[in-house]
Amino acid sequence: MDAFSYVRAADIDKAVRAGGASGARYIGGGTNLLDLMKEGVEHAVMLVDITRLPLAEVTPTEDGGLRIGALVRNSDLASNAEVRKRYPLLSAALLNGASQQLRNMATVGGNLCSGRVATTSPTPALRPATSGGQVPVAPRSMASTASMRSSARAQPASRRILPT
Repeated sequence: MDAFSYVRAADIDKAVRAGGASGARYIGGGTNLLDLMKEGVEHAVMLVDITRLPLAEVTPTEDGGLRIGALVRNSDLASNAEVRKRYPLLSAALLNGASQQLRNMATVGGNLCSGRVATTSPTPALRPATSGGQVPVAPRSMASTASMRSSARAQPASRRILPT
């Protein structure tokens, strides 16, 4: 693993600024990022720890949806009563996607930023908290929806598409 610096973000604005630096990566649960760094697949110059930011809630929205914070643990999202009731496929996917130990550490934002869902930058999970906007799930050059039957993980243009 390459050497890197570590910054614990005190608030969302500071996290966004630090995360915008060249070679910076956010870390919440760190389950995927640290493995990729150990294997030499990811090379972070700086890790920006966002674990103490207020981003770990699932809240209903006015239009009947759910706002899912970037730091919501996969296990918490899978067991959330509203998710189980209204989005059972999401709950089942989370429960079947990793071991209990990993689900207890992995975060929704980390999954978005890791490349398992295509993103345009490492900051999509923080953007809604600062702008009130929605989390983009794909670059404009890609389809905005993904098929559940897809046999490949969508990756940003700078990464390969890997079989699942």
